[in-house]
Amino acid sequence: MPDTPSNPDTPGHRFNALNVPVYRASTIVFDDTASFLARKSQLFDGYSYGLYGTPTTRSLESAVAAIEGGTRCLVVPSGLAAVTQPTLALLGPGDHVIVADCVYGPTRAHCATQLRRWGVRVDFMAADCQNIGPLLTERTRLIVLESPGSFSAEIQDIASIADQAHRAGAWVLADNTWGFGSTDLFAHGVDIVSTALSKYASGHSDVCMGSVTVREESLFRKLKSAITGMGLGVSSDDAYLVLRGLSTLDARLDIQAAHAIRMSQWLRGQSGIAAVMNPADPQDAVHARFRRLFRRGNGLVSFIPQCQDIDAIAAMVDGMSRFRIGASWGGTESLVALADLSSLRSAPRGATPNFVVRLHLGLEPYDLLQQDVHAALQRLRSHELPPDPFESQPQPL
Repeated sequence: MPDTPSNPDTPGHRFNALNVPVYRASTIVFDDTASFLARKSQLFDGYSYGLYGTPTTRSLESAVAAIEGGTRCLVVPSGLAAVTQPTLALLGPGDHVIVADCVYGPTRAHCATQLRRWGVRVDFMAADCQNIGPLLTERTRLIVLESPGSFSAEIQDIASIADQAHRAGAWVLADNTWGFGSTDLFAHGVDIVSTALSKYASGHSDVCMGSVTVREESLFRKLKSAITGMGLGVSSDDAYLVLRGLSTLDARLDIQAAHAIRMSQWLRGQSGIAAVMNPADPQDAVHARFRRLFRRGNGLVSFIPQCQDIDAIAAMVDGMSRFRIGASWGGTESLVALADLSSLRSAPRGATPNFVVRLHLGLEPYDLLQQDVHAALQRLRSHELPPDPFESQPQPL
C-alpha cells in the first residue's frame, strides 16, 4: 500500500512554488451577509467575482504595470480591446479623437466606423506627427498614438504631442505593443499605455490578451468600472501563460533585436529593395527619435520591394520556409506578413509604393533566416526578369 501524502499545510510541509498558482473561479464565497452585500467595494483591489479578478490575474496586472512604468493595470481579452475599450469608456457623442495614421489596422477600423457611428468625430494625423495644434478642437478628448507604426514603423514626437494634448484637456493613449519591455512612455507624457500581451509578453503565440496601464488612480477607476461593466475579463489560465512568458522577456528580446538589426543592415545592401524600416538600426531614418523613446529594438523588420507586382511579391513570400506566413508576431518562431498601405493610411501617399513586407525574426539561428530571405529575394528578382524572346524559339537540330 503506498504511503499517504503528507498534508502540505502541516507545519514543516509548506508548499512554496516559484510560480503564481492558477486560480480558476467564477463564484467567490463570502464569510457573511454583510461582506456579500459590500462586495462591490472589492472591484479595484479585492475579489468579488471571477470575471473581475483573481489572484492570478492581479499578479499579472502588477507585473505588467511595473514593466510599463505605471502604477495600475487591468488585463483585457485582446490587444485590440486594450485600445478600443478605453475609447468607449472615455468618449461620447460629440467628442473628438485624433488618431495617428499608422495605427494597427483593426484600431483604425474601430475609430473610422464604430466611433463615428456613435457620434464621435475622428481625424487622422500624419504617422510621424509632431504638431497637433491645427487638429485640436474644444471637444478633443483623446489622442491615439502608435510608435513605431504598424508595418512601416513611423514614430510620432510623443512628448510634444502629449504636451499639446494636455494643455487642451485631452488624454493621450499609446499602443506600446512594439515597445513592451523597452520603454517608459509615461515619462514622455502618455496617460494610457495599451499593449497586446499576445505578442512579446506571452512570447509563444498561444494566447490572446491585452493590458491597459495608467499612473493616475482616478483614471484607473474610471476605466476599470467601464470595462468590467461591459463584461470583459480574462481567464486565470491565460494569465498564467503570460506570467510565464514574462520570465524570459528580456532574454528573448535581446536575441530577436540583435537578429533584426543584422537582417535590416544586410537588407540595405540587397538589390531590388526600395526601403528598409527598423528604427532600432542606427542607419534608419527615424533612429534619432527612436533613441529618445526606446532602450532597444525587437524582432521586427519591414521592407518595401521596388517591384510592386503582387504576383512577384506573392512568389517571393509563398516560397519561404523558415518564415511562416502569419498576421501576428512576438513569438519564438519567425513570421512574414504582407500589407497594402494604400488601404491602411488616410493621408495621401503620392507615388510611394503600397506593398510592404514585414518580417518577424524569431529565435532560430540567424544564418538560416538570412538564407531564407536571400532565396526569397532571388525569386522576386527572377519573377521581375522579362521573358527571353528566344526561349520559345525552336532550336536547330
